[in-house]
Amino acid sequence: MNPETPAPSAETGLIIRSGGALVMLPGSGTSAMAEMIGRSLVQIQASKALAAPQRRAGEECEFEIAPGVKLVMCWIPPGEFLMGSPEDEEDRDDDETQHRVRITRGYWLAKTQTTQAQWEAVMGSNPSCFKGGDLPVETVSWLDICGDESASGGFLAELNKRVPMVGRFHLPTEAQWEYACRAETTGAYAGDLDEMGWYCDNSEDQTRPVGQKKPNAWGIHDMHGNVWEWCVDWFGDYPEGAATDPKGPNTGSLRVYRGGSWLYDGTRCRSASRYWSTPVCRDFDLGFRVAAVPVGSQQAGASMQERG
Repeated sequence: MNPETPAPSAETGLIIRSGGALVMLPGSGTSAMAEMIGRSLVQIQASKALAAPQRRAGEECEFEIAPGVKLVMCWIPPGEFLMGSPEDEEDRDDDETQHRVRITRGYWLAKTQTTQAQWEAVMGSNPSCFKGGDLPVETVSWLDICGDESASGGFLAELNKRVPMVGRFHLPTEAQWEYACRAETTGAYAGDLDEMGWYCDNSEDQTRPVGQKKPNAWGIHDMHGNVWEWCVDWFGDYPEGAATDPKGPNTGSLRVYRGGSWLYDGTRCRSASRYWSTPVCRDFDLGFRVAAVPVGSQQAGASMQERG
């Protein structure tokens, strides 16, 4: 027991710690049944708080995925947005049909693209063409990341073994990716492209260390350029009309990736731009960032530390 925590006594009764606060149940004169009911109510209230935390957009949490190797993630709140591009957006493609999407659950999204240091700490190797611990990992296929078509192996499986108390890490859906990229903006980009992204006009023909460019309004870096980012979805046409938590087609042969890269021009870095390839594809401008299901800091224990 913490030395600052008073010991149970006839006067104070049982002490329960809930969400950082002490809850004291009466001692003498209280039946065992009443004590049990009171304790259960406290546990239910604590569980509800963990299941639906009140967080602000961009709030950060830090996960330790290996000794000395951290993964910083930003909170993405639930909400609605227009996915795709309007018909008058310059350089848009026909597969960007604009439609309203509702995201019903908040989630964590990595503040930066997965780095080579993070990949190597989990996988013990580094497949990247451009070497550097703070550079984004690239030359990784969808299968390298997810293991198989059920998304139950690869890098993500190893990462989930290392941090078992924080829920499940996964690739973002295409809708989750664009929603986080836009961060409540509606234009072609979430800000000025040259301030926010590495692409062919400013990259000097190589990847760049993550997190150097200006983040979007929710604190997320490099969603425009540097490396393309795999999403979990099969590629397909958008639904007609509004959608809630869309996950793409049930089957397919091509997986989606987003965001543009150091190799492509700025039009491919647009928030709505879509690209796709086979799950076995590896390329030196293709990487990813991870998402995670909502968790509470009490569940995460020492593996997760609130920041800022």
